[in-house]
Amino acid sequence: MSEISPIGWLHTISGTLALVLAARIIYKDKFISATNILGQSYLFLTAISAGTSLFIFNNGGFNLAHLLGVITLLAIGGGVFVEAFKQFPFAKYLQAISYSGTILCSSIPAISEVFTRLPASNPLATSIFDPILIVSFVVLFILYLVLVFNQIHWLKNQKF
Repeated sequence: MSEISPIGWLHTISGTLALVLAARIIYKDKFISATNILGQSYLFLTAISAGTSLFIFNNGGFNLAHLLGVITLLAIGGGVFVEAFKQFPFAKYLQAISYSGTILCSSIPAISEVFTRLPASNPLATSIFDPILIVSFVVLFILYLVLVFNQIHWLKNQKF
């Protein structure tokens, strides 16, 4: 297992805290919003994690993890934009899709790193194309779809 640089530590710690915070927000509030301190904290930590991912080049040049970092930053920006225009009929739905998408985009490289690094003596996967990771990506995407479907259903029944 390779050494982790200071930027790698910042990336790992902010990303891990963001995912834990996202689970708490989804459980308690059903969706992420930049109008409260927990949502702001999640978005800030996620932006740090996605931004720092662009400076980590353990596997050569620009790769899928970097692309997911860019998509995450765009999803945060898009979510903040539509959240600012609450009068737009579908703003809450687009907000939920965008912010929940950041969870998916953060989870894919997170699970890839865990599976290709642990256990240190014999990692579970040898590359991102390993069958266990492909199945994990499919499961994460299905979970994202279930989450978004439930959020849209919940939001449809709310009075804002």
